[in-house]
Amino acid sequence: MQVKGMLWLTATLLCAACASAPGPGAPGYAYNVSGPYTGRLMVEGQPFDATLELRTARGGRVSGTFRVRAPLEIDGRVDGVVIDDLLRVTITYRNNARVGCSGRIEGILTIDEGGGIVTGPVTISDCEDLLPGSMSFRR
Repeated sequence: MQVKGMLWLTATLLCAACASAPGPGAPGYAYNVSGPYTGRLMVEGQPFDATLELRTARGGRVSGTFRVRAPLEIDGRVDGVVIDDLLRVTITYRNNARVGCSGRIEGILTIDEGGGIVTGPVTISDCEDLLPGSMSFRR
């Protein structure tokens, strides 16, 4: 009887410890990404100034918008998920410079503690082209 009681107490304490640590999307989680970000998309060495507007929801789901204004206009939709200190992101867009052409940016980005900086390599599928790139954004 005493062993069962000790096992129950141990299990209860472990569950309580897990419940007190916030996870992705919960208030207080150190790697949530929310708010406006400014930065740069690099495509084959060419910089594009860009903005992100992100929201982290329950379970770490991320949504938002992506914009580039020069030298071409791109408006995209951001979908992703926060896993630990990483943001797995997919951005889909229509390229206004090439009518009828759509694109996709995919990557796994590193999130600095506090969510203020997001950086990492990406792959860009633009029309028929597959291009290497990187993103670096700051709140």
